[in-house]
Amino acid sequence: AARQAAWALGAAQGTLSPHEPPRWPAAASQVFEPGDDLAVGQAVRQQYVAVREQTHPGAFEAQP
Repeated sequence: AARQAAWALGAAQGTLSPHEPPRWPAAASQVFEPGDDLAVGQAVRQQYVAVREQTHPGAFEAQP
């Protein structure tokens, strides 16, 4: 929505073309792979399971 608003404003002011959206640079990002061997990864997974079980008790148990 912010990009669309900026484009509309720029087109209204005559600084941007109303027929073609401006190019927006890609956001900087970094990918982190989950690591089961790291203590922090194990702690996050344990906390997720605890909250999931409180929210949906028994919903994710294995079915025979």
